[in-house]
Amino acid sequence: MQLAFWILSFIAVFAAVMVILSDRPIVSGLFLLLSFTAISGIYLTLAAPFIAAMQLVVYAGAIIVLFLFVIMLLNQHREAPSKRNKFITFVSVLGAILIGVLIYISLLKSKILLSYTKMSAVGGMKNNVETLSVVMFGKYFIPFELISILLLAAMVAAVFLSKKRV
Repeated sequence: MQLAFWILSFIAVFAAVMVILSDRPIVSGLFLLLSFTAISGIYLTLAAPFIAAMQLVVYAGAIIVLFLFVIMLLNQHREAPSKRNKFITFVSVLGAILIGVLIYISLLKSKILLSYTKMSAVGGMKNNVETLSVVMFGKYFIPFELISILLLAAMVAAVFLSKKRV
């Protein structure tokens, strides 16, 4: 199970990096789909099947379809060739890796990660679905709905910005 976790983690990180480095938006969307699917597999290795299913339904199903629909609706077949300097790209990637390592080291030294052994495992919670629904539709209902409105507004704005003037 630990080997599957590491393989899926590598796939998720690789796909996330390829989302950033890809030149074409459709390919970036498909790499994002691969990343979301690998994260769903990670949830399965952590004994959280409901969260894995919701990851597939909500992110891999709905959000990626929305992204690809908007990309195709914008009808941007050709992109301008990238004028990025290779050195700037290399320094940016190196800086992002350094920041990630520093965050990881700071989490290792923090009390939150050290107290992780006192918490219950994700799969060990009783009434996993009930607990998640109470939190999602109770305490975080308004932020959940605001995010959906924000996504809708971003999609409408992208359509209007790409609309050709007649």
